[in-house]
Amino acid sequence: MKHLLLPLLLLAACADRPGGSGEHASTPPSPIEAIILAQDQRDTPRLLAFLADTSATVRARAALALASAGNDLAVGPLLNALSDSDPTVRCNAAFAFGFCGDSLNVHQLMERFSPEDDPAVRGRIAEAAGRCGRRNGADLLLRRSLSSRQDTLGVLRGLFFATTTNSTDTAHVRYALSLVAGNDMEVDEAALQVCARSRAALVEPVARELLNIAMMMPDSGGVELRLPLINALGKTGHPDAFIRLQESLVNDPDPRMRVMALRGIGRFEEPKKNEFIWAALKDSSAMVRDVAVEQLLTLTELPDGHDLWMMAQEHNDYAVKIPLYGLVMKLGDEDTRTMCRMLLKSMSTQDPDPYLSAELLKARASTMEAVEIMGILRDDPRATMKQAAFSAAVARIRENMARSRFADRSAQYAELSAFLRDAMATGDAGIISAAAELMSEEEPEVLSVLLTDSVATKAKQSLLPIRDLESIQLLDASLAKRDGRSTPKHAAPPFNHAIDKSRLATIKHGQQYRIRTNKGDIVLVLEPNAAPGSCTAFDSLVTAGYYNGKYFHRVVPDFVAQGGCPRGDGYGGMPWTLRTEIGLDGFTTGAVGLASAGKDTESCQFFIMLADAPHLDGRYTRFAHLESGLEVALRLRVGDVMNVVERMP
Repeated sequence: MKHLLLPLLLLAACADRPGGSGEHASTPPSPIEAIILAQDQRDTPRLLAFLADTSATVRARAALALASAGNDLAVGPLLNALSDSDPTVRCNAAFAFGFCGDSLNVHQLMERFSPEDDPAVRGRIAEAAGRCGRRNGADLLLRRSLSSRQDTLGVLRGLFFATTTNSTDTAHVRYALSLVAGNDMEVDEAALQVCARSRAALVEPVARELLNIAMMMPDSGGVELRLPLINALGKTGHPDAFIRLQESLVNDPDPRMRVMALRGIGRFEEPKKNEFIWAALKDSSAMVRDVAVEQLLTLTELPDGHDLWMMAQEHNDYAVKIPLYGLVMKLGDEDTRTMCRMLLKSMSTQDPDPYLSAELLKARASTMEAVEIMGILRDDPRATMKQAAFSAAVARIRENMARSRFADRSAQYAELSAFLRDAMATGDAGIISAAAELMSEEEPEVLSVLLTDSVATKAKQSLLPIRDLESIQLLDASLAKRDGRSTPKHAAPPFNHAIDKSRLATIKHGQQYRIRTNKGDIVLVLEPNAAPGSCTAFDSLVTAGYYNGKYFHRVVPDFVAQGGCPRGDGYGGMPWTLRTEIGLDGFTTGAVGLASAGKDTESCQFFIMLADAPHLDGRYTRFAHLESGLEVALRLRVGDVMNVVERMP
């Protein structure tokens, strides 16, 4: 539905405004520019006024901007806009309603479904009902009569957003599967995404239906269709599904499919799964090997230390070798551990990249003194090493807790409490975040031991309110759980980074940027009409050379490759934040979005989609898409470098 945005209009609106100075300083903004600024400033009343504009283009842009504002003041005006004479306005109004309405007014929205004569608008109404109505919206959607392809897609997307972890009704899943016909890939994928998003308990009863779909699906079916199918099969627990996963792991040419199959196999309590995980360590694709390592570290039955040592010695991939050496240090005999210890120490002196250095630390941790680990946590300038030291120390303390007996809960958690106190006292935002995340998994009575008011206060005093917002929110969530309170509602930071209008005027629609990585080049195309603030911020960071030398610090092989963190561990950001900008296009394969810690907290970190992920739609800002280089992105691993990121002529 890109045609709804009328891309050239934004550029025309900004072309005569070089920066708000000189002879143009007093020139009033065009309606489109005024809408962009009102959206950025979350000025809902101003946006609502534009819904009455004589221009349908202006009304449509204002309606879409209300999705980003997300204010319930817009519910009534958006319902009125569903009677607009222009279908684009109605489409955008329905879309925006999904971000402003809730289950209390979803019935009013659905009353507009059947009378609407435009299939595209009906589709957006159905999607919005699921997004804002949750269970009520899903029940209403199941009773809709479908008369067009857009109706079907809209209802399926509505069911997707209405499917939550609290749902106990299989009707949504069964209905979605009933719409799989095998002749429309987009419809079939939307239906299977509903299943893939649902809890295992809701998918288990439809195992046979999923297996039947797998049987009828041709091998030539698109990977974006097969991925959610394999994901759903992995949740069924059905023995025939296990066989199907094995076949995909062994035979599928797309490494993303092998990754998804491997994840599914890992969910089964089948003795044979171990041999498939071991075999996957030698897969031709690095992304499959990385997931095999993740799975390996969760297994309870492992070869003896000598066999692990031999496997590690024979492997030429250090991302596999080092974790294997770590297992040797735990399971090998004294002679094997001695050889491994010497080798790991030698490797650590060869100045590997910060991510391999962190893995080496984890592998060596069992032989290191606690004071040495704490020294790294306190003094090492590399954030990746601090995180590795934190993880290693916690693992060691947990092992001590498992081996010992304690008089009471305070005694049991005394060592962990002391460590967390010292860790948070470092004032490092990433370590404070890691500690808060760890504590959030504990019960309130444990939190009362681990997180005292004085520790929390001291930690907060070392954090900056905007740059370290995620750390502050994690701490507040742990404190609330400790005290039996609800998790505090996310509070977006105040408006602090206005759109640079002069820079925006220089970014043409389709402006390209090249990311030169150590694996090859990736070219992305900006989408300034959908995300003007994000595009201008990205452009400013690129032209300043900010991204040059930054790492991809997070790679989830069947999901995203993420980079741009100033710390390198994912907890870094700028001293400013951007507004979340919600557009009509979703997070499909090759889309590029901005990472965030909640609405309106975007900054410098961005991610590239390696597969479709519709659950991100409306939660994150999509500001670009790949023009070329997806095959490069699919080869990325943690620690790969953006050597140069440059704006292309």
